[in-house]
Amino acid sequence: MFDLSGPWTRVLADTRLHHGPAMQSPAVDPVTHELYLVQLRDANTADELGNLCVNRVSRTTGKVLDWMHLDGFGHGYQIGAQHIGGRTHLWCEAGPVRKGFGTRVTRFPYLPGQSIDMTSDVLTKPYSPDPDTLTCAPAVDPIGNWLTLRYRTPSGYFYSRHPINPATGKVSGTPAATIAHPPSVVGTFQGFATVGDLLYLYNGDPSDSYENSNARISLVSWRDPGRTPAVTPVTALPGLPRREPEGLAVEPLGDRVSLLFGFSGDAPSGRQASVCAFTSDPPVQGVKVLADWSKLALAPGFEGHTGARVPRARLISVGGLTQLQLRGSLGCPGLTGPSVVADLPPWLTPSLPVRAAVPRNMSYGNAACQVEATPSGELRVYGAGSAHPLSWIDLDSFTAPWK
Repeated sequence: MFDLSGPWTRVLADTRLHHGPAMQSPAVDPVTHELYLVQLRDANTADELGNLCVNRVSRTTGKVLDWMHLDGFGHGYQIGAQHIGGRTHLWCEAGPVRKGFGTRVTRFPYLPGQSIDMTSDVLTKPYSPDPDTLTCAPAVDPIGNWLTLRYRTPSGYFYSRHPINPATGKVSGTPAATIAHPPSVVGTFQGFATVGDLLYLYNGDPSDSYENSNARISLVSWRDPGRTPAVTPVTALPGLPRREPEGLAVEPLGDRVSLLFGFSGDAPSGRQASVCAFTSDPPVQGVKVLADWSKLALAPGFEGHTGARVPRARLISVGGLTQLQLRGSLGCPGLTGPSVVADLPPWLTPSLPVRAAVPRNMSYGNAACQVEATPSGELRVYGAGSAHPLSWIDLDSFTAPWK
């Protein structure tokens, strides 16, 4: 369904969560498309307590909107979301906690600002697929209506998928299928997701650079689990200084589907979360639109032109090369030096600087300037000086490789 070696896009860029520890996994409400990122509250007590924080994050700004505390649930390395009765419900590990991981799973409504524990009456009855379960974690497929569980027993790791009634949201306790973890898929396990009859497994260790990363996604068939899994390296976010794979999620987008995959990185203020996605839609005449046109949020003092000239940006893939395109024009407040022109939304923010030349007002033979998109989400302009100030910029010629 997804071309895992093909173009990817970004959903979140370097989001700082409510607590300091790294994101463990993302989930997305299939109706509202709100993002939920779960993290440990305190890494030092995680093995003993299993306390988690769920962050609800704005897709527009990349900022945390609110959060919910889960006391004694587990590690949170994979969560899932359902939309039931007009609100978001989350699936997560459930206690008792064993060596930092939940031994059962449960579902509960997202309750911003509240804390719940294993005695809360908002929980569904905690469940484990085997009486000898040592760890258990959930993922939700809103396309095929499946709850997938990854669990460990003394015999090893297994996956079971359970039908979800699309009308009521209820989940069958009897699995439709159970398969063993493929012996060829090794390394640090970071997340899983089912899409129809395909099971995606996310593995990889923390690394200090893109070149040293061993992040990969393995593809397993539910119908033919004995077939050797196809393994694809994950090459997204080459500019991320430190990269640790973190969780998978499935998002329906009309007649398309997205597979979201997370990374955590380091920053002076604590671990930050990035989320990327593969989409299922094929290219049209060689062009795949990864993110459609979005209006740019201009910095104070800059005035965007109107109609077809409104400053905007999009992300496309042509022949497998992902490109950032800008369109429109804007007036400048007599710039005489480098300046921030606008802020990019999280889904257009590159992990490496992107720069291209664009037309400007003619001034003593200067007819072009440089516009750069930065990993911090800024759109900057260079080339103005006291002898040749900028009064307008045309963005239509801006097309540059994006990573």
